[in-house]
Amino acid sequence: MTKLIIDTTCDRNLAMEQQYDFEVIPLSITLENQTYLDGEEISVDAVYEAMRSGIMPKTAQISYESLTKVLDKAIQAKEDCIYLTFSAEMSGTYQFAHQVIEEYKEKYPERKIALIDSRGGSGGAALIALQALKMIEAGQSFDEIVHQMEWNIAHVYYKFTLRDLKWLVKGGRVAKTTGYVGSALNIKPYLTVNDGFIQLSKLVRGERKLYKKLIDDVKDGAKTFTDQTIGISHGDDEETAKKIETMIKEALPDCQTQLFRIGAVLGTHIGNGGIGVFYFDERPKWYQN
Repeated sequence: MTKLIIDTTCDRNLAMEQQYDFEVIPLSITLENQTYLDGEEISVDAVYEAMRSGIMPKTAQISYESLTKVLDKAIQAKEDCIYLTFSAEMSGTYQFAHQVIEEYKEKYPERKIALIDSRGGSGGAALIALQALKMIEAGQSFDEIVHQMEWNIAHVYYKFTLRDLKWLVKGGRVAKTTGYVGSALNIKPYLTVNDGFIQLSKLVRGERKLYKKLIDDVKDGAKTFTDQTIGISHGDDEETAKKIETMIKEALPDCQTQLFRIGAVLGTHIGNGGIGVFYFDERPKWYQN
């Protein structure tokens, strides 16, 4: 049996948690000199509330104890396991986990353990995780699951936007002058993920133009695979996420959707109100809605 492991940079929703059996490793969040395990010792609501009051949380990668806890559990259950991590280009989690997992492979050669770089996170990682969980449920082999996950990662697209540029400025991802001008002129950032990095694709003036650009890109990008499940993630703005969901279904009537709330760790970097849309550019060899 194969067990999928994700961490709290991978979005998930209630339906996913109720239907599938997987492990979640928490990253750490520090608020006003107090450090918490994400999702275990502090809620996403508490983090977003702190951000609304102007506090900028700090985040840290997974701990040795958190990782070895889930690996030991899998070993004891005689389960092979696959850990899908946040982008190695944006976090030290992958490299840290690689060192630990190599030790476990040497210690437990009878078990298969794979570490996979999602090259992203959030709803993109959620789409990868969902298909992996469906493959596990269908009884696919460990190697088939790993191979398909790696293919899927290369074919998942990220399109997202933020309410304003404030948190990108605080995180050093755009210049302060750009942030001030953008806020003053109602200019919205439009971003993507390439080669494991968040990239600012362009700045769009006005919400209407921004959403049109988003929907046009999704429609064009998914045009050869219109009946897929499209992920929509929001940073504490479900109302806008549902609005985007309606627009996507109008543009792609054959598609299905999954709504996610962006977790606290990624929320600290993009700010309240971020919206992301995630989709595949072509149909994977193995796929289930």
